[in-house]
Amino acid sequence: MSKRQQNKEERIQLIIQEAERLFLENGFEKVQMQDIADAAGIGIATLFRYFSKKDQLIVAAAIKNLQPTLERFEQFVNEKGNAYERLEVILNHFFEMQLERTDHARFREAFESYASFVATPLPGIETYIDVQRHIMQTLEPLIEEGKRDGSLRTDIDVKVTVVTIINAFGTFGNNIMLKSHISYLEDDIEPAVQINTLKDMLLASIRA
Repeated sequence: MSKRQQNKEERIQLIIQEAERLFLENGFEKVQMQDIADAAGIGIATLFRYFSKKDQLIVAAAIKNLQPTLERFEQFVNEKGNAYERLEVILNHFFEMQLERTDHARFREAFESYASFVATPLPGIETYIDVQRHIMQTLEPLIEEGKRDGSLRTDIDVKVTVVTIINAFGTFGNNIMLKSHISYLEDDIEPAVQINTLKDMLLASIRA
């Protein structure tokens, strides 16, 4: 890569990084392109050369937000242990992330809510969907190993069950933790206890 191309890529990543930060702090609707240009230290015309619409930047930030999840899945499926043990590692990681109430989870929740209400598909949303698909595809070797090593049940569709477990656990955990400050009452069962209980239930449903 030439120095010029490297500088361009670094500028794009800086723009996306600042856009993500502003979107988290102020919400998608309130942030203007000028705000992003100012935060990135560039002129508005330069920003529009890279991203002609704010929605393009929103999707670019969402794709960047997903990349660490893809990297972690690729790491976890190659850990030592049988398929069940590695699936447990993945859910334990999700559990820890949910307890931390990270900006990563907050942004993804906000983005998917935003994307579901727009009148037309967001520009570049296909790439976001492809990254999600790739994340799930990383599970395929684990699923096949589970069939061979005897750690996962053989009387069910393992692929459907594993994908459902990942989606259900991620969605429930993020939802209950992100909304705990408005929905959790003192006499309720703590969100962390509910998430851990669901994790145990889901793992028990697939263990051989």
